[in-house]
Amino acid sequence: MQNKTIIISGINMKEGGIFTIMDNCLQKISEYSVKNNLKVIALVNDKSKFNYPNIEYIEFPKAKKSWLLRLYYEYFYFNKLSKELNPDVWFSLHDVTPNVVSKKQFVYFHHPTIFYKSSFKDWKFDYKIGIFSILYQYLTQFNLKKNHTVFVQQNWIKKEFEQLYNIQNIKVCNPEYTEEITSEKIDLESNKTHFFYPSFPRTFKNFELIFEAISLLDNTIKSKVKLHFTTIKDNPHRFAKYLYNKHKTMPEVDFKGWISRDEVLKLYNSVDCIVFPSKLETWGLPLSEAKAFNKPILAANLPYAKETVGNYDKVSFFDTEKPKELAQLITDFVNNTIHYQGNNDTFDKNDQLNDWNTIFDFILKE
Repeated sequence: MQNKTIIISGINMKEGGIFTIMDNCLQKISEYSVKNNLKVIALVNDKSKFNYPNIEYIEFPKAKKSWLLRLYYEYFYFNKLSKELNPDVWFSLHDVTPNVVSKKQFVYFHHPTIFYKSSFKDWKFDYKIGIFSILYQYLTQFNLKKNHTVFVQQNWIKKEFEQLYNIQNIKVCNPEYTEEITSEKIDLESNKTHFFYPSFPRTFKNFELIFEAISLLDNTIKSKVKLHFTTIKDNPHRFAKYLYNKHKTMPEVDFKGWISRDEVLKLYNSVDCIVFPSKLETWGLPLSEAKAFNKPILAANLPYAKETVGNYDKVSFFDTEKPKELAQLITDFVNNTIHYQGNNDTFDKNDQLNDWNTIFDFILKE
């Protein structure tokens, strides 16, 4: 493996979970490149956010401002750029397959909206979700078969891809999760049972199922529970304001604003149970974090949740359309009569690539 050039492309990966993917990838390949005599060129939105050595950064600050610009870069400008840079590998980290010239090409897919049927609520509060659910199906398909391999985060996505696009060159790459815990706690009401849903207020995150479940609780149980939510209070996002204004007077609810990562970890360590009703995830990181803290979990009865939870005894699942099921689980938990369903990991992981270095070895092999 001598003097190979790899392009890592992530020009719209500016914030949130997708930024974390880009950041982790560049951190790892910065170290990997020294040992493997590799030239790395990263196409990024804002190079000031990265300070990893051994990487040449090319900045595209306008890519996030307009979808037309994004499409121009992916399907026209990158073709010209690839001819100039002459890479051995072009690795696109953000779902779509650009029109480039490269010895080998790979795409990392992590946008699950192509498998999501958007509702009126999605269009009302966050129209981009509705657009993505339609547009991404076609953008994902475009140039898809040019890739040597398509990387996805879970087995259920692999199966969906195989059926939807009739391809077989798919590899499952679970996110490289570094366990992060704390022994510190925050003071919570000692006479309450505390539940926590750590998530940003997107419509598909299914917050309202929790509020509906609370309304179904017996008054005795209501007086004993507190549901904690982050990033809703003082959030200008339209759906966040809707949730806050509609439910802020509920005594069972604690709406927090943006809190530090340290505070989030302390909250994990302080609460009694994690609730995760999201309808759409490629992974569902809070489920992994809940396991790290050995917390009981009440989760959506969906493939992503079961695959993320893996082997775990203290978990039960509920239908994402049936608040009565969640209300019953909350009641059983508060009364200490819950019988966990538990979960077993049934997937064959022998063919999976479960860390960045293994992925780099795979894409750079002759």
